[in-house]
Amino acid sequence: MKTKQEFFEDFFARLKQNGFRVESIMENDIAAEVYDENSLFCVITQDGELVFETYGSDKARTLEQAAEETRVVQGCCTQPPFADMERTETTVLTNGSYSKVFESAGTVLLCRRTGLFGYEFVTCQKTMPKHNSRRYYREQVFYDPVLAQDSFMERSGLKIPSPLALSHEELRVLVSCCARCVMLDNELDSGEESRIRELMAKIEDSLPPRPDLTPHHYFENETERSPS
Repeated sequence: MKTKQEFFEDFFARLKQNGFRVESIMENDIAAEVYDENSLFCVITQDGELVFETYGSDKARTLEQAAEETRVVQGCCTQPPFADMERTETTVLTNGSYSKVFESAGTVLLCRRTGLFGYEFVTCQKTMPKHNSRRYYREQVFYDPVLAQDSFMERSGLKIPSPLALSHEELRVLVSCCARCVMLDNELDSGEESRIRELMAKIEDSLPPRPDLTPHHYFENETERSPS
């Protein structure tokens, strides 16, 4: 699941297919009111709770089945994403209570179970104690645990940048440049030449075998194409 809006659109469509009338509100803490004929049957809150006004067993099961089908289609996280969550510290935000999963460098990852969306995740910044009435700020909400953990790693400075990706063709160009340096630079001493050749060997080891395009062949073709 990516966003609540996507979930609600799918869920409301399923409710209408099952004979309910859905009045989308999307303001304050209410997402929609669900009517069974002319009677208010259920209120759906923005934070993913179902508040039944009248609880008819058959109708309630139909609504809950539509919610379960939506969770499956939207790929909601419905299994506990972290171990021993019941033992973690409880943290209160403006929109409810969460379990604190990770904290590092003033960044916090929180998690809670909602009645409608499955698990919801929040990354936020922690304020200095005793200096602010607000404990957390810059809250970012996720419904995918992988995206939530990536956000936490990046915001806390724990994420290691991905290595620079080069194509095989780009690596061959680098090898040809090294070959040019070794063949044409008469000021290279033996130590520098040895290090360049070691670098060429490492790059060549990562390339698929192409005997027709050795570094020297590549370099010679380049010189032939060069303007006189």
